[in-house]
Parts: sequence; C-alpha cells; structure tokens
Amino acid sequence: MTMDSTALPSELLVTPQPLIGFCGLDTARVAVHKAVWEAFSGSLQRKAADRAAVQYKLLPHNYEFPVAKPKRASYEWYHPKGILKRNWMLKHLHVLPSVVVLFQDMEWNDLQWTEKQVQCAGIVQALKNALQDRNTRLCLVLLQKAAPLPPGEDLLAAERAASLTNACGITSKMLFILPHTEHLTGYALRLESAFLDMAQSYYALMSKRIRNHRDQLTAAHTSLKIRHQFKLGFVAEMRQDFSTGQKHYFQAYANLDEIRINDGNCLEIKTLAGFLNYKICRLMFKLKTPRDAINQFIIHVEKYKSRVGFKDLAFEHHAWLSTQHSVFAELFCEAIKNGLPALQTQHPGIYYHKAAEYVMKRRDSAHEAYAAMQSSTEVTSATNQNPLSLYTEFFGIRAVKTGDLVAEQQANALLCDQERGYNHSSGIIALLSQAMAQFKIYKCLRFRKKLAIDMAEEYLKSGDHAKALTLYSLMLPDYRQEKWSTIFTDVLLKTLRCALLSGSVADYIACSVEALSLRHHGEQAERIFLMENLWQVFQGVPPMPKTQLAPEAQALWSSSLASVKSPIQIDLDKVSDVVEMCATFEQVQLNNDDLLQLQLIVRVLTDVPFRIRSFHVILADAANPQNSYKLEALKYFCFPSLTQLRGQKQSQEEQLEKLQQEPKNFEKNMRLEPGSYYQLFCSTEAQQFHENTQLRIVRLEAHMGTDQVAALLTCSSNYSRQLFRHHTRSRDLDDNVTINPICYIAPTFHLDTQTNLGHGHGLGVDEESNVVPTKMLVNEYYPVVTTVSNPYNVYLQNVGVHISVPVGLRNSVFLTTDISPGRQKLHSQIQIDVGELSAHGGNTATYYIFSMAETEIKLQQRLSYTLDVDRGSGGAGSNARVSTAPNSSESTPDHEVKSVAQILSAISPVQIEYLDETRLRKSREDTLTVRCYGDFKFTARFYTLDRKPLNQAYRGENFLLRANTEVVAVDDVEILDSFFICDHNLVQSNYSFKRKKYTNKYSAGEQLESVIVLRTNATLRDWTTARDLDQRGKLEGKAVASKFIRPVVKLSAEETLAPTPPAGISAYMSKSLVTKIPTTMTIINSNSAVSNALQVANAGVMTSSMQSDEVNVAEEAINTQEGIKTSRLIYNKALEAVQGTGHCRGFIKGIYTLEGNPSTVPIFGVFCIRWRRANGKEENESKFVISGLDIAEPPLNIYCTVEEKMFVKMPMAFKVVLKNPTTHVLHLIANLSISKTDNFICSGHKQLDISVMAYEEKELVYNLYPLQVGWQELPVLSLEYNTKADPQKNDSQNALLDELVQRALPKRVFVLPPLKQQNK
Repeated sequence: MTMDSTALPSELLVTPQPLIGFCGLDTARVAVHKAVWEAFSGSLQRKAADRAAVQYKLLPHNYEFPVAKPKRASYEWYHPKGILKRNWMLKHLHVLPSVVVLFQDMEWNDLQWTEKQVQCAGIVQALKNALQDRNTRLCLVLLQKAAPLPPGEDLLAAERAASLTNACGITSKMLFILPHTEHLTGYALRLESAFLDMAQSYYALMSKRIRNHRDQLTAAHTSLKIRHQFKLGFVAEMRQDFSTGQKHYFQAYANLDEIRINDGNCLEIKTLAGFLNYKICRLMFKLKTPRDAINQFIIHVEKYKSRVGFKDLAFEHHAWLSTQHSVFAELFCEAIKNGLPALQTQHPGIYYHKAAEYVMKRRDSAHEAYAAMQSSTEVTSATNQNPLSLYTEFFGIRAVKTGDLVAEQQANALLCDQERGYNHSSGIIALLSQAMAQFKIYKCLRFRKKLAIDMAEEYLKSGDHAKALTLYSLMLPDYRQEKWSTIFTDVLLKTLRCALLSGSVADYIACSVEALSLRHHGEQAERIFLMENLWQVFQGVPPMPKTQLAPEAQALWSSSLASVKSPIQIDLDKVSDVVEMCATFEQVQLNNDDLLQLQLIVRVLTDVPFRIRSFHVILADAANPQNSYKLEALKYFCFPSLTQLRGQKQSQEEQLEKLQQEPKNFEKNMRLEPGSYYQLFCSTEAQQFHENTQLRIVRLEAHMGTDQVAALLTCSSNYSRQLFRHHTRSRDLDDNVTINPICYIAPTFHLDTQTNLGHGHGLGVDEESNVVPTKMLVNEYYPVVTTVSNPYNVYLQNVGVHISVPVGLRNSVFLTTDISPGRQKLHSQIQIDVGELSAHGGNTATYYIFSMAETEIKLQQRLSYTLDVDRGSGGAGSNARVSTAPNSSESTPDHEVKSVAQILSAISPVQIEYLDETRLRKSREDTLTVRCYGDFKFTARFYTLDRKPLNQAYRGENFLLRANTEVVAVDDVEILDSFFICDHNLVQSNYSFKRKKYTNKYSAGEQLESVIVLRTNATLRDWTTARDLDQRGKLEGKAVASKFIRPVVKLSAEETLAPTPPAGISAYMSKSLVTKIPTTMTIINSNSAVSNALQVANAGVMTSSMQSDEVNVAEEAINTQEGIKTSRLIYNKALEAVQGTGHCRGFIKGIYTLEGNPSTVPIFGVFCIRWRRANGKEENESKFVISGLDIAEPPLNIYCTVEEKMFVKMPMAFKVVLKNPTTHVLHLIANLSISKTDNFICSGHKQLDISVMAYEEKELVYNLYPLQVGWQELPVLSLEYNTKADPQKNDSQNALLDELVQRALPKRVFVLPPLKQQNK
C-alpha cells in the first residue's frame, strides 16, 4: 500500500458502474453457462454493441456478502474517527452487488420439475438470508433450450411459472426466461436492460437512505456532511447522473473549508480535497466544460500549496502536489482523445512538467529530512516496525496517538526510511518523457529541448550515464546552432562528463576538441588540462589516473580503448572556432600538360597549440562525384599574420627574399601555434586527370593523434566569411582571401576551322583574294565552305563535320550537298566525312542551305575526330591517389557535399568520349549564324472582266488573275522568266501564254505585274482530281497517255494536298470561247477607282513562299510517334510539281507550304519566277501557291467576241454567245441600244425574243461601223427573262442576269485611224 499523498486509489480513478452479481453459473464445466457469461460480460461484444456501462461479477455458491451495520437512531453523540473509509468505494464497486441474478437449468416439461423447484426455492431463500437488511434486488433466470411460446398459448408454462414464484416467494416480474439458442446475444441485451432498471432502483433507494442520514446531522458533524456528500456524488455517478454527482462533490469540497487545518489533520484534508478535486475535474471534462475544470484545478492547487503540514514530512506535501498535477494531466489527455482541442499555452505537457518539478522538490526535501533525522540524537530506532502499521481504516489518518511526540517522531522516521526506498529519478524521467511527448505534439520545440536536458540530468544523477550521453548528444547540435554560449558550454561539459563516466572514446574526443574553443567559458589552464587528457586517450591510456576514476569506469575505458574504431571523424563545419582551414587552386584553368597546385591555409583559433600528423585535400570531378582524389600537403610556410601571408605590406626586397626561400617540409605531429597562419602546398600533374574535367575541392582533412587512436578533423570547401567580425575596417578587408574552389582541366582540340559564306568561295579561289560575301535569299541554294585544318603534330582519323538545323526551323530550312540538275533530296542535318588528316593537313567541306522563310538561321556545327591515346601513361609517378577509403568525398560526416555556387565563366565546349582503352573521340560544337533575306513579295487578286474585285466565280465564266511581284532581295537579281501553271479544272486563255520580256537586272523595290485570263469548267462540287481522271480512263478502257502526265504516286493519310471533294467530272464540257481583249486595256489602267478596288480585293490571295515536296514523303513534316524526320524530296522545276494534262495545266501534286492551317478552297495554280543572282550562273525558282475562289453554278454563260484591232469606217463583227448551262429552257428578251448615235452605225436585231435549249448555245451577231477615232462606247446589250413564256422568273433574277451581262460584255473599244491602203 502506498502513502495517501503519493497516489490516488485505483477505486477512485475508475468510472463507477452498477455491480450485478451472477450466481448459479458453472462456467468451468458447463458450456452453456460459459456462453451465457460471455454474452453478458464479453468485452469485445460490449464494445461492438456499444452497450450500457454495467459491471458483472460471477458469484460462487458460497459467496459471503458483507454484513449490514446496525442502524443508528441518532448521530448526536457520534464522533467519527475520519471522514471517508478506505473500504467503502471498494465495497460498492466490487463486493456488494445491486442486483443478484440466480440462473437455473429448468425446462417447463422437465420430468423432475418438482425436485428442481424445491431446490431452486432453497437457493433463493439462502440468498435472501445472506442479503438480510440489504436492499439488493433478487431475480431468477431459467435457462431453457427452446424459445418460449407467446403468452396464453403455453398453459403448462403459465401454471408452472406461477407455482415457481409462489415457492420462491418472488413476484412474476422477478422471473425471466433465457433460451440459449443462436439468438443468445439478443436475449442477453433485453435481460441487461431489465437488470439495469433494477440496479437504478437500488441506487435510487440508497441515495434516499443517505439523504435521510444527512438530514439528522447537526452543525458539529462537518466530517459526516462531507462523507455523505461524497457518497451521494458517488452513487449519482453509479446512476450515470453526472451533473448531480458534480453538485454533491462540489458541496463536499466546499464543506472542507469549514474544518480548521492543523498539522494533525492536514494530511486527511488534503487527501479528501484531492479526491474531490479529481472527481469534480473529471466530471467537468465529461460535461464539456474544460475551462471550468482548469480554473478549478488552479484554485485547488493555490489553496493547498502552502499547507505543508509537518516540516519533517515536507516531501509528503510535494508528493501530493506532484500527484495532483499528474492525474490532472491524465484527465486532460483523456479529454483531448474525446475531441477537446488544446493550445500551446494550455495542454497536458505543462502539468506533467509541473509534476516532475514537484518530484524533484520531493527528492530534495527527503534528503533534507533524512539528514536532519541522522543528525538528531533523540530519534528512537524504529527500523523493525512495519510501515503498513501506520495506516488506519480512514483515508489520511495515521495510527499515531495525538500529542505523543515520541510516537510522532518514530512515525516520521519510518516514513523517511520508506521514502529513501523510492526511486525519484525514474518517476521524474517518466513524467518528463510524457511532458516531452505533449510538447512535441503542440510544436513547443524549444521547451522540449529543455525537458530533454532535464531528463539527461536525471539519468546522470541516477547513474545511467549511457542514456544521459545519448540525450546530451542529441541536444548538442540544436544548442550549437543557436549559438547560446552559456547554455551550450554547460551542455557540452556535461556531455564530456557522461562520455568520461561511460567510457565512450568517440564522444570524449569530439567533446574535448570542441571544448578547446575560446567561445566556451573557462581558463586556459582548463583547456591545457583537456588537451593533455586528449593526448592520453590518443596514446591508448584513460584520460584520468586510476585513483580518480571509479573501478567500473576504469574497466569501461579499458574495453573501449581496445575496441575503438580509428580514426574518429569530427566535422569542423559544426565544431566551430577550433581550427580554421580553407583551400584554393592557384589557377582557375589548366592545360593537360600543366602542374596542378593548391594552397591550404590553416589557423588555430584557440589558445592551446595543436599537433597535427598530416593535412589532405580531397578533390572530385564535378561531372562524376564518385571519382575523388586525395592530395597530401608536404610543404608549408608560417606567417604571424594574414597580411604577411598575402604580401600586401611587404617591400620588394622582402618579397624577393620570400620568393628565394623554399617552403619547409611538413613533419609528422608538427606543432601548430595559436594565432599563426600556415600556408601549406599540394601539387600534382594535371595529366593524370581526364581532359574536359572540372575539379572541385570537396573536403579538407587534418589527422590528429597516433596510429592507435586518432581523430580526423574534416571541413567542407565552402569557405564562408563572417562579415565585420573584427569590427575594424582594415582587418576585415585583410581577411578577404581569394578562394578558387574549382579548377578546369581544359582539353586540347586538334582542329581549326574557317567558314566562308556565300557565292564566290570555292576550292579554286585564293584565300588572299578579296571576295565580297553575298547575302542569303529565300528559295536559293546558299553555299557554305568550311575549311578544316590540323595544326598539331598528331594523326587524326574519322574527321567529320555534322551540321544540323535548329528544331524550330526544321520545317522551313534544309541542307544539302548535292546541287546537280537531278537533285531531289534536302535534309535537316547532314554529315560530311572529311576522312583522315595528317599533321598540318587540311581539307574543305561544302554544303548548301535552302530556306523557305525570311529569318535568322543558327546552324549547329559539330566537328569530331578520333585519336589514338594511352590512358595509363598519365598517372604514373603522381602523388594524387584515387580515394576509396570510407573517409572519401562520398562519406563526409554529418552533412552532404554541397554544390559550389561559383561557376566558371568559360567552359570549353569540347566533349570527350572514350571508345576503348586506346582510342577516344573528341567533338566540339559551334554555332554558325546566317541571315536569310526575302527574294520577292508576291500578291495575287481576282477580278471580273470589267475590272471589279471578284469574290465568287461562276462555272464557265472568264475572269482575271492579277499577279503583282515586288523585288525585296538585298542583292541585284536577274529574272529569267515567270509563268503560271493552273489546275486541270481551269483553262488559261491564249493571251496568257504570251511570255513577258524582262530586263537584265532588278533591284530592291522594283515591281512587276502579270494579268492572266482564266475560266473554270467545274464547280467545287464537281472538282476533278488526278485519281478521278485515272478511274474514268480505266472505265473507258483507255490509258491516259501524255508526255506531260507523270505516274500518280499513292498518297498517304498525312499528306498535305489541296481539298478534292469526291465528285465525278461533268459529262458535258464545252469549248472555251476566249474573248479578245486589247493589251493596253487590261494590263495597265490609271483609273483611281479601279486602283482602290485592286487594293481592297483580297479574296484568294496567298503571299507565302511555296516549296513542293514529293507526295510520298510529304507526311514527314508532321510530328509522328517516331519523331520529326529530316529528309525531304523537293522538285527543282515548277513543271515537275504538276501532273501535266495540257500546256501549263495539270494536277497540282502534294505541296508543302509554311501555312499552319491549310485552306479549304482549292488551289488554282502555282506562279513561278525563275531568277538568278546578277552575273550568277545558278538558276533558282520562287514558287507561289495561289488559292482559289468559291465557284458557283451560273444561270447563264455569256461570251463576247470583238476584233482585236478596229479601224474607223471599217465594218466589224460584235458577237455575243449565250450558253444555257441548266437543264431547262431559258426564254430571254435581248435589247441593243446605242448611247451615242455618232459613234457607231449598227445593223442587227435591236430587240429579239430568244429561247435557249438546255446545254445549247445561241449567237447574237451585230455588225458595227465605227464613225470616230479613239475610245468609243460600245452599244449596250441588255437581257431579261421573258416572263410571259416563263412566269416563274421575277425581278431579282433579272437583276442577277443583268449583273452577268455587265461582268461579261466590254464597255468600250479603241478605234484606230484608217489604214494607209484605205486612205489611198
């Protein structure tokens, strides 16, 4: 049994539940009884079903119930010895049931029913006798195999039930039937509800009896009032009436204030106050009033914090305070689990920590009490007395006679001896661990560190030095990072003490080295003592003499030194202000045949000299960090200050003397004096490293100690300066030492190139001749000549030049090496094999660039060659070795190797690839920039014959194509020819085939114009393709044979073709009637209105350059799953891009343009310009795709024919052909009117009714006799529908007919003077 102040009783901590006793069940031998018992008391079933809070107890057949005390008639002269008995809660929780249930195996049709009824009545009577003067409820449960029948149907059951209740002396409400079938759990739930109702009535009657006793009390019975209020609250909890229970507990707690506290009753009052406070806080948390619970606990602690009691038993008071805080923290945690939110300022960890502090005070008070007891001479020995004899039947009352000083002193001495046996450290550690867990949950990390230090101190005090060392070691990095020197020094020294006592060699060496820093408060003598002990450890001897070390620690040190793993790594990046090291390359870039040199600057920052065995610098390849090299420092200089090391303030004579002095050899275990600067040198040949390698200083190492035990001091190469650490401008500036952490081993590339751009360069041209470079133009094969030379005394193999076009330009810029007349292949990248180059040899590589866009082209040029080498010869005799030990660069202790932020400004683009042990390939990438300029700016527009902009053409209608070309080339060009190739569905007039003559040279800004007369014989719906023509030829059994027709290659799904609607060609094709229009009228016109119309009309205009690809590879421009293919087939001649079906007429093959979204209208043709540079030989073609118009079905085709030349007073024919393209007869009325009578004399029908049959023609012929010279207005012909013959025609159709007439007929002609023969 523990003291009343150290812990709360277990019966107080549990939740009170009604106690129900089961008797008559033999669970050990009868399976049915065991199943019944598990159905009621099974923990898993209760949790799953969320059943009521009821406690069941299995009563044996000889169970003895507690005897009821005799009732008191009056409490007037009754004075209790205490407030609350120890066994009262235990009795009602676990001993005295509220309901006793008797189980009997009895069937209604049992043959031995009478004997079993008598036996059952005897058991019931025995239970009644045992429960005499008790209000415990009694009930009988019959276990039967089958489920009972509905009431009134089983007469035998009703009769025997009545007989049984009479024999047992119970009512029918106290008799239950429990069938043990598969639905046993359901029946058990129903019975449990009935048992709980009986228990509730029992506790309600018990509360009534307690109230009756309370009403008989007077003002002098304060302790009894407290007892009765506590009992009422406890019984209310049994009934699950928590609010009523809280009121009774609170009233009992208030009644405690009426009792005057002295040393004799202080323990009892505090004990009962702790009980009541626990109950109050628990119910407040349960009733969701956490603020009231916290306030109640704070008031409770403040009220009794100063009630110490006996001074010799102050540890008892601190134990009581610790218990109060710990149990409240547990209540707080339970409330949080049930959904209560907590804060950083109010959580259970605060109370756990407070409980741990009171346990510390308890330990201190216990030590003081024991020391006072030992110093007192009057204390009587009581070591043979049992501590349990001090406890009475009441809480907080000891069996010590009041006023007997000797007995009190003996009791106090016995309690002190008992307290000595308590392990305070384990209690403190347990509470601190719980507090740490809570502070971690609520993100109070700084206070959690403080608790970890307190726990480590407790481990240290308890003698568990290993666990103390573990905690201290975990906290050292945090306090080191915060740089709080006072706290860190204290933690570091305690860690050092734990390492000493636990025999940890690694921790002792690391802490000793760090404790040498001047940041830690201490005298120089202490640091010297630490250094001496450290060297004793290095020599394999414990750090202190045997007389100062305990035998256990001596044995630990002996075993640890025998099994130590040397060297012990110490990270100087974390252990600061002991030794400062930084390294730098003397040169940022080296060639392969140079000497690699490094400088290592070392300074001891403490006031104790160091002895270092050796210094090493770890290098690594930046591309392959796993390849590391270790260099050892063999030479050194010593300088008293940094300024002398840098040589800034030395005279020239002193600098010459320094240069003449040779560095000293670095000896093993050399003494480094504090405050001095040591400049150490490492060197090796650069040949042992691969070319094109970026060497990086990864780590610096200093070995300290002996062969048996050593320490490895390491730091990274990331040298960081602390700005203004000296607070003087001169010293801060002097400390700025230049650090080069990276050195680049530059490769040797054995090829030189010279690139000549433009025409005029070639193999036969002298390099010294002044050649003016030409600029690249669109649609031109632009030559590039690259001269590759080998200026070294080496033999190079497989020399090649690889040129590639950027990805963004691979749809518009191409490369080739073949410009023969039959050239057809273009590429996005090419490889030119130069071959072999001997020493000081050279060769040229020529290729051509073809661009379809005006842009800046940045070609990627890569030179490559192979070379025979010997990889094993470079590293022979070198003092740099590959580091494969565990202390290499990939195992830097406690931190990762960080990448260097400084990047070299110039890194060679040479790439090296080792093919095998004796051959390597070197390559270098360069960028060649070429600016491509435009050649021509082309625009094309469509017009009607009356020079009006055309947006929609009619089938069979003649219309004009006006092609404007502007020269934009930066160099002069010669235009050789220009022509238009139309689609098979179009027809050019004979006039369009007349080639225009061009001058010799054209400069930028000059403009050209061509006019072409076109007519289409099919609408878009009937547009004919090459495939349709071939299919028709096969159906007719005739092969299409023409010297212009080329075989049609099968098209793929991805090919970019002009839209070809699947429609057959029309069966009817009429012969074209080409209108003879004067050249002077159609090509040049100065009318301002017509000029404006030309600029507005944009229908069918395409200004992009066109490059035709072969149809079977046109899909290669599309990004497929296999990637962008680079090869392209092109047509060198424009006629080759057309499958000819006539002169300058045919099917346009699959073409490639720069348009992202192809147009839905058909392509009418390709306009081609053949040109070359001025005084050049290579001919080029610029091809422009002309998109078409919407073609509609006309109501009537009108064609007009006049003489090409007309003379005055000579008759001429004016013929108009009317063609009916529809399937029905057209009824027309033709009217001819002459606006001016003095212009022409006309003969013919002035008004005529015409009927044109379907697909037939009708000619109207007039003879005109011109009377005047010059531009003359022609007679105006008007057409309208004959509404009498065709009533369906209306005015809107006449308007359309009039528009067709206006578009087809000329308005005026130019009449020439009479011929000479006529004049004669």
